[in-house]
Amino acid sequence: MMVDDLLVSFVATPSTAGVFLDFDGVLADITHTSNGAVVRPEVPALLLCLQARLGRVTIISGRPVDYLADMIPVEIDIVGLYGLEWRVGGVNHTLDEAEQWRDVVSDLTDAAIAEFGESVVEHKGLSLTVHYRGDSGRAESMGRWVDAQSARTGLEARSAKQSYELHPQISRDKGTALLELAESLDPVVFMGDDVGDLPAFDGLDVLASRGVSTLRIGVLSEESPPSLLERADHVVDGPEGAETFLRRVCDLVG
Repeated sequence: MMVDDLLVSFVATPSTAGVFLDFDGVLADITHTSNGAVVRPEVPALLLCLQARLGRVTIISGRPVDYLADMIPVEIDIVGLYGLEWRVGGVNHTLDEAEQWRDVVSDLTDAAIAEFGESVVEHKGLSLTVHYRGDSGRAESMGRWVDAQSARTGLEARSAKQSYELHPQISRDKGTALLELAESLDPVVFMGDDVGDLPAFDGLDVLASRGVSTLRIGVLSEESPPSLLERADHVVDGPEGAETFLRRVCDLVG
């Protein structure tokens, strides 16, 4: 389905439509520090506009809920850490089986800081990220270290945006989160910019196989992987393009 056709279906059935969005590189400009991503100024109002008119608007991010909570209106639900935690109706929740990993992640964070320095280590509570943005020469050594720690602790190693992540071995990702939240919705859109968003595209494919109208929006940047852009039904130019797309939807359903 082409983007214009899908937007027509939004206008026809807004009360059952769903919009799901990544945060970094979509609602926030990409930064070179792990704690520098800030929501674009116009986005909160756009999200509220959409929330008032659509069946569901949800952020699905690899960030912790606490990082996003003050930037995203409380009316907008957030899924954090790829589904290990979430904020719904203004109330925070954590997946019970993830809690047993908190001390393991904390100890591993200390080890990562000792190995690489505090500036490139991001402790997310239930997961850990080490960044090599701005210093790609460290990617190989970081990758070896992450693989070794994965084998030692049982945490799952994942590649991310110029970084590596260590997660609890729990079958949760952006695709499982989307499928849980998109039940009874039609049409459904997901907008993302990175390899971590590919499972959400997979989730859209599952919905499409059930007859749901879906749209995979890729957000273009210098770091967008070809694998994501090739699968996208429509590509917008950076967070500014994502904002323009959301404004168009809001205007159409207004």
